[in-house]
Amino acid sequence: MNWKKLATLLLTVVITAYLLHKVQAEASRVSLSLSTLLSPYFLLAVLMGLTGYILYTLLWYVYVHHASGVSFRRTLLATLSGTYLGFSLNNAVGVLVKVKLLGTDYWYTMGVGLLAIATEFLSGLLLVALIGRNPVALVLAVALMVAMVFDAVTYYTLAPVFKLLRAGETLDKMFSGWHRARGDTRTVLLAIGAGMALSLNNAATLYLVGRAMGLTFPYLKAVEAILYSNFLGGILGTPGGVGANELGVTMAIGDNPDGIVTAFLYKFITQYAYAIIGAVAFYRVVSKELE
Repeated sequence: MNWKKLATLLLTVVITAYLLHKVQAEASRVSLSLSTLLSPYFLLAVLMGLTGYILYTLLWYVYVHHASGVSFRRTLLATLSGTYLGFSLNNAVGVLVKVKLLGTDYWYTMGVGLLAIATEFLSGLLLVALIGRNPVALVLAVALMVAMVFDAVTYYTLAPVFKLLRAGETLDKMFSGWHRARGDTRTVLLAIGAGMALSLNNAATLYLVGRAMGLTFPYLKAVEAILYSNFLGGILGTPGGVGANELGVTMAIGDNPDGIVTAFLYKFITQYAYAIIGAVAFYRVVSKELE
């Protein structure tokens, strides 16, 4: 084993230890019985959490495969690695590393990734608008859809700013990746379908965790909770979205002790647990990059 691999392994051990410490600190705030974790509701939620992670990977894969020919296996390893570093350090770092591991050209793949993120939000907004007949969600969904379809307008709006910052080439590459991935209607529809399936699956997962904890709330509230959690977890910049994710969930299902416990368990079985698995994926991918 050369020194680069050894350094990578040591970094992985340190960050994993920090990750486990954070999980323990969060979990120490809740009081759970073994019967709750072994209930049919919670065990089914764990299985659906796995399904949700695969669907999340699939959403990215639909775009990156169309734009760059990346395999699903590579997408999954990059997603696990990004989840690991996003939880250990910061969500933005996780996305940056994920994009780096996915693409042959960094900024080109970043443009593809931004389209995947936009599609995930669009899918959630469409579900809230359609299921809940929410006019605000509908307006936001239409606005986002227009921005995605007429992406050239956004490009020419941003171009002067990027040129002023001497980053015109960066914008060109991101737009190229975004536009290439968005250019095929079937690809976009497939990605939106994967995004809707992801939101519906994750909402069902949250609903089942709530039932395991003795909570009852409308399924639509679970869909809204997923949307809020993704948004706040992304913009507040806490490591892995911890705290921000739970805040988003409790905004929809209720800010009470049972709601907070439900929010944490939901995020653990859909994201945080995969950060631990991602430590192994990160070492495997990076060790090969260093060879």
